Amino acid sequence: MRFTTAVLLVLVATVVAPFVIATAWLNAKVEDQQEYVATVAPLATDPDVQRVLADAAATGAVAALQTHIPVGLPDAVTQWARTAATEVVESPDFPEFWTKANDDLHHDVMVLLEDPDASPDGNLTVDAAPLLAQVLLMLEERGIPIARLPSLPLEVAVAPRSRVADAGPAYRSADRVAGWLPFVWAGLVGLAILVAAGWRGRVRIAGLALLGVAAAAALVRLATDPVGEFVADRIGSQQQEMARIMVDTMTGSLSPYAKGFLLALPVGLVLIGLSLWPRRRHDDMPNSDAWDAQAP
Repeated sequence: MRFTTAVLLVLVATVVAPFVIATAWLNAKVEDQQEYVATVAPLATDPDVQRVLADAAATGAVAALQTHIPVGLPDAVTQWARTAATEVVESPDFPEFWTKANDDLHHDVMVLLEDPDASPDGNLTVDAAPLLAQVLLMLEERGIPIARLPSLPLEVAVAPRSRVADAGPAYRSADRVAGWLPFVWAGLVGLAILVAAGWRGRVRIAGLALLGVAAAAALVRLATDPVGEFVADRIGSQQQEMARIMVDTMTGSLSPYAKGFLLALPVGLVLIGLSLWPRRRHDDMPNSDAWDAQAP
């Protein structure tokens, strides 16, 4: 009866474990600005990200020239702009721009998630004005008089602010309970160990609890791709490709994070094996009287 109760407590702890892993990842990789930026930093060399931003910078440059210098533009200006934009996003300076842009983007996202009064109007954007300025400077080398142009903004839409704001209530609720979940899991496992009878039973229960953690980690890894697809589909935006790439990158970091918890599997198996180690029966112990009789 005591073992059954302990097993039931472990099963409840196993149900809690995936939420412990997911919220720990959320706190470590998503809420932390430095970790978030480090996670998306490799996207600076992603061809799709470069293409989206290069297209935006080239289109912005041509539109600005046509607005402010409508006469005398060569027919090849569009091709020149695209070539210049490609060189800009492939330059060694682009990763620095990408880091700064994601610093700002992360701040805007967290404001929307944490502040119920944050405005949901408009889009979350990447400020691509520095890219536009570099493209125009490269066009100036071809003889186009950009000195007459004013300072030009360029915002590349990533996702509607309203979609992120809609996730705010769920995020705030999850954030409130996230800090308690590890203690709930530990309390359930600790109680199960106390309920179990004998050291073998307690070691076995501890092993089963660790197997539950490993099972939860495997479940989280299996759920990573479907969750990423669901989130990306719900975001939708004028630049959905950019949103999907960034969401895929962030949710993709959940799988390797959860992989670390799979270390509980071998440890749990060792504990269970230890608890099942056959007892050394008293009858198998050397008989001291017989030994004495055989002694010379």
